[in-house]
Amino acid sequence: MSDTSDLTLLGRRSEYRYKDPRADMLETFPNPHPGGGWAVGLECLEFTALCPVTGQPDFGRLHIHYVPGERCVESKSLKLYLGAYRDHGAFHEDCVNRVADDLVTACSPRWLRVFGDFAPRGGISIRPIALRAAEGMSEAEIAACVALVDAHDAVGASWVSRR
Repeated sequence: MSDTSDLTLLGRRSEYRYKDPRADMLETFPNPHPGGGWAVGLECLEFTALCPVTGQPDFGRLHIHYVPGERCVESKSLKLYLGAYRDHGAFHEDCVNRVADDLVTACSPRWLRVFGDFAPRGGISIRPIALRAAEGMSEAEIAACVALVDAHDAVGASWVSRR
């Protein structure tokens, strides 16, 4: 069983806030299978933020995949963290990179990809992607992580097509 003694949000009523996303909102737990070849896929299908110029809402999906290091991100804290972007003004590119940086700060994954798929505004879709690799990883280790996440994507795509 995983050690959940450090988790303060899971299974408890939480106060939702819709601005000021911060890395310290993200809670983590020990990787239950350190050293194993596995990946985590997380999808936020209702991500919102505000345009920093017009203040109008932007809508999109965030697809997060990571190969865990010593810790994993707890999903309810991630939900609350991503919800904090709702009244936060930032461009799509900044949101995606900030989410990636904050996840690296919180759980130090071996490898991380955050992909944003935003609804068109003015007829243009914006799809930024942020990649992060742990310091000191060899090209072979990075390639193994990419292959693992690619396999995860392929399984997910075949699963969705069978529904």
